Amino acid sequence: SFNNLLAVGDCITLGIQDCLGNSYPEKLGIRMGCPVTNRGFTMSTSREGKNLLEDSLGQEHDCVILQFGVADSHMTFRYAPYVLYYPDSSSRKFFRNIVKKYKKLAKRYGLNQRFGEARVVSEHEYRANFQHMIHYCGHRQVILPETIPHQETFRNPAIRRYNEILADLARQHDKCTYVEVYDDLVDDMGSLYLDKGHPNDQGYDLIVRNILNALAHRPE
Repeated sequence: SFNNLLAVGDCITLGIQDCLGNSYPEKLGIRMGCPVTNRGFTMSTSREGKNLLEDSLGQEHDCVILQFGVADSHMTFRYAPYVLYYPDSSSRKFFRNIVKKYKKLAKRYGLNQRFGEARVVSEHEYRANFQHMIHYCGHRQVILPETIPHQETFRNPAIRRYNEILADLARQHDKCTYVEVYDDLVDDMGSLYLDKGHPNDQGYDLIVRNILNALAHRPE
């Protein structure tokens, strides 16, 4: 059991609509009887994750959940610049709007097809970002839930590859617990999701059960 839990992730960790403030970290905290700090941040990738972790991790936290992958694995115009969502500022908001318009124009005029697309965060960088976060957690236990499948199923082969990176990292670090959730969600997304990519209350309950089961079966 843990005394204090920190969850760092994207909108899946944060939760949306009725699940905002009642996502899997809060549900897990209730089940484990410990306080939870939820630092899920909409639209964030593992790039923002490094900053979120460094700004949030305290001495009181003895376990950290790290969850990113939906935005990381998404395809975009290869030559589109990336502007961080966290830490945010008025200038970053301004430049993100410029980049969004640039990407729309690139798509409209066929530049994606002509010059190519790439993942928002490459597999190589994704691994490096998670290595950084795992090391930053120090002696603490780290939970690595799989990125959940998307109802836009063309996105799922990449999500699976990014999950394989998480599984490999968990094998390298004894303090990490890898949590399988993808297969349990992929065949029933219609009843377990609020929309194309976010779990509903029942979906989050499933994730919590899988986290507790993975923790219970950790080797001593």
